[in-house]
Amino acid sequence: MDNKEYQNCMQDKRLDGLEQSVNEIKNNHLPHLLQKLTKTSTDVDWLKRFFWIVATASIGGLITALLNLLISINK
Repeated sequence: MDNKEYQNCMQDKRLDGLEQSVNEIKNNHLPHLLQKLTKTSTDVDWLKRFFWIVATASIGGLITALLNLLISINK
């Protein structure tokens, strides 16, 4: 009977230590993680560059088409 009581006592000590560790993690680290997870950060720099490339090419094509139209009308 002594052996079982000793094992239970050790298990209780281990569980107490585990509970303290879990409480420390929950109180100290989880709020920081939650803040980082809720912050939405998206990098749309590539989208801006792509937009300007497409816009510049489209405007350049429009100007070229207008110049060709004016030249063909004046002939």
